[in-house]
Amino acid sequence: MPNLESLHSRACAEGRDTYVDPISGYQVLTSNALLKQGRCCGNSCRHCPYGRFNVLGVDSPESPMANPVLINWAPKQGGLNILFWSGGKDSFLTLMHLLDEGKNVILLTSFGAHTNRVSIQDIHIKDIAKQAEFFKVPLCLVPLYPNTDYQESIEAALSMMRTQAELPIERLVFGDLHLQDIRQWRVNAWQGYEIYTPLFNVPYDELLQKLWNYQESLSLAITLSTEVQLGNGDHSMLPIGTPYDSKLVSQLQSAGLDGMLENGEGHTLVLPRAS
Repeated sequence: MPNLESLHSRACAEGRDTYVDPISGYQVLTSNALLKQGRCCGNSCRHCPYGRFNVLGVDSPESPMANPVLINWAPKQGGLNILFWSGGKDSFLTLMHLLDEGKNVILLTSFGAHTNRVSIQDIHIKDIAKQAEFFKVPLCLVPLYPNTDYQESIEAALSMMRTQAELPIERLVFGDLHLQDIRQWRVNAWQGYEIYTPLFNVPYDELLQKLWNYQESLSLAITLSTEVQLGNGDHSMLPIGTPYDSKLVSQLQSAGLDGMLENGEGHTLVLPRAS
């Protein structure tokens, strides 16, 4: 009796969306068919190409996502603006800027393949997917494995998006605020692309006022996704889930920290407010 992986591989090679399970007699969807659906349905499909990240109770997958996937894509016109998306406030403000410009945006999030979490921000890709659905923009998820080259993984994702969308990439977009060395690294690393950083050197007061306005108009919850250690002799720790608001910004600044957490003091998560 042929094994299931052989049946699956043959069905994919022949362009079929299903094959028959030799034990149950049921039709089984192939990974190619599931990719056409554009999202993880949460039903723990046998050949889920999304790492089953929407399955309830699954945080670290038994079968990690193997390749970049594009979720919620719908055909559009115009070159692609690929926004490197962390799930926090800077990415969010950058997204709103692009949408105000009427750009064709795809969010790109890289994450640990064995944890399903964005490593530095410590945000689960379930929340990243919730954000993409709420803001009604497509999302490219890029699994990163130990000892793999970051730039090669991202380039593979960019190539996949160009092919699937059948559109050119207009710009790579980042939410950098004022760290010139990081911005220059991006320019050097992605020399074949235009690098766009629309928030760069915009005054904090202007950015924060926009953030509070969006938070109110879109009914958003903005919280810390990582702990933040206060300075100036105050060694208390702000826990994950602390609301990021004007009061917290003042507290951070009083402790000698960057109010926007640009120097890596901590990170944030933007989600729809629970009803």
